[in-house]
Amino acid sequence: MTEHKSKVGKNLISMLMFQMYGDSKLIYREYIQNSRDAINDAVQSGVLSKITDGRISITINKTDKIITIEDNGTGVSIDKVEPVLLDIADSSKDGETSAGQFGIGRLVGGYFCKKLSFKTSFKGENKASEIVFDIDKIKNILDDDSDHSTATEVIDKTTDLKLYEEEASKHYFIVTLENIHPDYPELLDECVISDYLKEVAPVDYSVPFKNQLVDTCVHDEYRDLHQKVGFFQISVNNGISLKKKYGLKIEGTGDDILRLEYFKFEDEKYGLLAWGWYANTPFSKQIPVSDKNSCFRLRKHNIQVGDANILTQYFPKNETRGNKYFYGEIHIVNPKIKLNSARDGLAPTPESEKLKSFIRDKFDELVKLYHLANEIKNVVRDINTIEKEEKLTPEKQEEKNIVLDKLYRKEKSKNAQSVAAKQVIEHYKQQVIASSIETGSDMPQSDKSNIVSTNNLLKPTDPYESLKEVMSNSDIEITKRIFDLLFAYCPKRHRDLLEELRKKVVKDLA
Repeated sequence: MTEHKSKVGKNLISMLMFQMYGDSKLIYREYIQNSRDAINDAVQSGVLSKITDGRISITINKTDKIITIEDNGTGVSIDKVEPVLLDIADSSKDGETSAGQFGIGRLVGGYFCKKLSFKTSFKGENKASEIVFDIDKIKNILDDDSDHSTATEVIDKTTDLKLYEEEASKHYFIVTLENIHPDYPELLDECVISDYLKEVAPVDYSVPFKNQLVDTCVHDEYRDLHQKVGFFQISVNNGISLKKKYGLKIEGTGDDILRLEYFKFEDEKYGLLAWGWYANTPFSKQIPVSDKNSCFRLRKHNIQVGDANILTQYFPKNETRGNKYFYGEIHIVNPKIKLNSARDGLAPTPESEKLKSFIRDKFDELVKLYHLANEIKNVVRDINTIEKEEKLTPEKQEEKNIVLDKLYRKEKSKNAQSVAAKQVIEHYKQQVIASSIETGSDMPQSDKSNIVSTNNLLKPTDPYESLKEVMSNSDIEITKRIFDLLFAYCPKRHRDLLEELRKKVVKDLA
């Protein structure tokens, strides 16, 4: 029997470079993922003091059709450049402590350009290395049916190594894509890419969201998990560091975010699998598709897995719309939960299956929450409708009592006992016209003690009311905007001081 030597054909290159992803923007995620790992390695080796010293800079030159992605991580030493950048699927990354795991993602940019290069410098070496891929040459080999080159032969025939003089103190890695294909203009659109990265990249939360919601709601057990997530400084065209777009309201509905609710998925056998948060809101309606923050996002190493709808499948079959009621994130922390090669799902492991089960149970619970919110909203609407009647006839009074009783029973129901549910109910109760609920003679005696006091339902007063007699509406609006901005960026612990300052300013102006 003749001994056969196995062969990896050139079509593997076609799969990795030209068929890996359907969304062109994913190339940014892949290269940022590698930069994230390089910065972590730099911190571990002492090249950088801390994660926040790391920088990932994206430059988009729309005129010349060039994209560069640069980081100040460890870089790659000269003796390792060729094996690290030319060997295929031979990465030492484990997918556990690192975001990368297969060593195949670096080639994906080749589909969208004519020249792909990687330039790097390693601290302590006085030379930089550059590997250049000739994409047109690769395509010619792949399209030639008479060429039976192996995958490694294709790489060897179409790449060059160049060396440059460099300062020994330098350490970096630069990916460059030249001559971006005209069919993919979004890759050169700074606004599109910035918005995309705010969704998927491992960046921090906005300052108002972090100060007013995270710092206010997070408990110590989750604070440590937050800190371990890893937030990286990423900028586009030398702009400010990108932040996730979450604010203090649901952008698509205008609902206030009442607070953040935290949860864990922990198993006796597998330990902590993941943790997450969601924005508790009035859930007045579904969040429209125009709001790019909507849906629970699955993340590992703070990088989004798949797209915004990846977790929709875990809501009950008749409630898949449920994901459109939430802002939220689920962060995978268990090292045994790994991603598939396309990073759009989980590799099948016992830990992954257990996590999916936990997610389904959690989403079953949340379906009941937004249904309760809708029921309370409708009851409150009915109360206010009755109260707006010019004359409250005995029939209308009886109708009001029935609705008030319904509100009370909803409040005492099993689904209304969680902290999140109680907060949603309290929000809607604040919308009831103050005079609509009185513990007086018009109420059935049995319900008098059950209905909330009118004093708890009064609408908040306008802190700028006294300015209306001495200032124009436009000047009052400017004053209001100034204080709104200060409150948005003010840590919770200092809000009382800021409130006192506002009162003093309004008093002096009046």
